[in-house]
Amino acid sequence: MTSQRWTPAVCFLLASVKVIQTFGSGVLEPFSGLGFYVLSNCPFTFIRFTHNRVECDITIRRGNNGLLVQVEILINKVSTVLQNGSIQVEEKSVSLPYDHTYQHIFQYGIYTRLRSSLLPLSITWHSVPGGVDSLWVRPLK
Repeated sequence: MTSQRWTPAVCFLLASVKVIQTFGSGVLEPFSGLGFYVLSNCPFTFIRFTHNRVECDITIRRGNNGLLVQVEILINKVSTVLQNGSIQVEEKSVSLPYDHTYQHIFQYGIYTRLRSSLLPLSITWHSVPGGVDSLWVRPLK
């Protein structure tokens, strides 16, 4: 199977308090709140935007069971990959809490959260055996 990237049309304002989220069932719920199914195991762009000249691109890929088997978070050219239960920043495995000049990754109850010091947002996910069953991006006030 060739690797193709599908980009859903998702737009938002950072001033909004809404959330973009996806779940292991294949549901994708953009900021509008109108959910739809994306039943594909090809990588696709979950969200992409630029804020104050800082680029953010989150690409996800589902496994056959619907769970996210790979999530790549690219903020200001710093790559963070969630795969096989591990977190890699710039291709190096990291442990939590992880503090970098531009991002912080830490446990948030049963979830894991990434906060960027360059962008007013948080990215939160829940890992289970076999992948990630929920992921959401929330603009910060």
